[in-house]
Amino acid sequence: MMPCVRWVRTLLNARSGPPRFIWLSIAGALLAAGCATPRIKPVDTHAYWSGRMAIQVLKDPPESLSASFELQGSAQKGEMVLLSPIGTTLARLEWTPEGARLVQGTHQLESSSLQKLGAHLTGTELPITALFEWLAGKAAEAPGWQVDLSAHAQGRIAAERRLPAPGALLRIALDR
Repeated sequence: MMPCVRWVRTLLNARSGPPRFIWLSIAGALLAAGCATPRIKPVDTHAYWSGRMAIQVLKDPPESLSASFELQGSAQKGEMVLLSPIGTTLARLEWTPEGARLVQGTHQLESSSLQKLGAHLTGTELPITALFEWLAGKAAEAPGWQVDLSAHAQGRIAAERRLPAPGALLRIALDR
């Protein structure tokens, strides 16, 4: 039996001390933390980013996605994990020159196009190649997109797509 499970059982069986519901709360928190998803292990720290992202697609009504993320690699080969506020994996996107795979829970989608799976995940096509340049603090052209890197030194990136419709807003806050 794992030491943390033994410890939780000991706490739950305690007859003195704080009321049982406090111990149940602590046990629940410990178990939830134990269910957190393993994170990406950076292979190259120059090709690894983590933080929060928000994407808003300007439809009627607007659609939005907000999540923590971990990203590593390049536009040619890489992996991105989207995480909930408590650290569980919402989605994992992996790609190579041969194709891409999106895993959401027990559902998997495969495609020869990273763009298509990215659009399926976020609700809009993102400029993947330019995005890696933006993360590195380099201005890169992306048709229809305008990027603001003025706060990159503080870990902030903002980009807006006006064409093609519907427009989209992308905001990234990098961990430092």
